[in-house]
Amino acid sequence: MPEVDPRDDAAGAGGESRPARSRAAELIAAAGLAARRFEVPAAAAVYEPDAPARSVYLLHAGQVRVLLLTPGAGERAVRLLEILGPGDWFGAPALTADPDAGGDAPTYGTRAVAVTAAAVSEVPADRLLAALPAHPAVATALIRSLGSKLQASYGEAATLVFDDTNRRLVRTLLQFSTTSAATPQPGPEGQPGVELRITHQQLAQAIGAARETVSLALTQLRQRNLLRTGRNRLSFSPGALEDFYRAQSGPREAKEVVE
Repeated sequence: MPEVDPRDDAAGAGGESRPARSRAAELIAAAGLAARRFEVPAAAAVYEPDAPARSVYLLHAGQVRVLLLTPGAGERAVRLLEILGPGDWFGAPALTADPDAGGDAPTYGTRAVAVTAAAVSEVPADRLLAALPAHPAVATALIRSLGSKLQASYGEAATLVFDDTNRRLVRTLLQFSTTSAATPQPGPEGQPGVELRITHQQLAQAIGAARETVSLALTQLRQRNLLRTGRNRLSFSPGALEDFYRAQSGPREAKEVVE
């Protein structure tokens, strides 16, 4: 089997680029689906876990993060699932409702929070699904987005089983390096680099580990000259970090597709 690029999960199914996803999102919002565009202040929630899931959402500007609130207390009761930027859509549970089955609508099960001021379109899920036969481009975009999320969930499940905390951290850094939380910047020796705006606690939430464990792992990566740390930001070369990730794989792991 071919080797896995740890950043593939964020690239989209079929290698779909962020500009392509942005155009697809705009098409969904403009396809006569009674979409409602609105502004979300920073730190405000787009939806809560127990809200009825009746709409999907399209992010036009800003950044939204999707959080899973698990039973328990403290920072480990929160999991950071996704970092979303312009062109990304979210609220997929709304697409699972079966109008013929009756009963209550499903809930979102997660909390979507605007990290910065954001512009969002709300699209009724029933209208979207009913319009798909007449809008094949919208259907294609939706299938690709769902495929990308499914691929990412497979990859995360595999890392929880096979990877230790350090490798999960590196993989997560690589995935987040292609999100709106990352800004391109020159890396060492002319390599492309990024500055990732994220806290140690948020990384801990993303990989399901204690903040102290993540801080120690980041210190070890810094000592290897694989990243630089600052206040709520990390700078690194995704290429160098990917090489390190692959070098840590065993002979079997390096060949297995884990998505």
